[in-house]
Amino acid sequence: MDSGSFFNQTFLVLQESLLTFFKFYNLLITLRLTMTWFPNFNPFVQPFYLLASLTDPYLRLFRGLVPAIFGIDFSPILAILWIQCLIEIINELTVDQIL
Repeated sequence: MDSGSFFNQTFLVLQESLLTFFKFYNLLITLRLTMTWFPNFNPFVQPFYLLASLTDPYLRLFRGLVPAIFGIDFSPILAILWIQCLIEIINELTVDQIL
């Protein structure tokens, strides 16, 4: 096996790993946001606390960038869109563009 083939396989594994991670994290954020709409979920018990502790640091990066409208915070939409953009960029990358 030559080094080019090894690099191609390594790149594909890394690309798929990143895509899987970002898609899974996007799902976690969606679950977290859905959970906030239902008041009967206690965010301080497991597994909801774990979900909040995994997603809140990322969501805090976008909080305040978009002003709340009628008391609704729309900044998580930016967070989800940013992850979607990263997914599209990673999806479009090829080995030829890297070299």
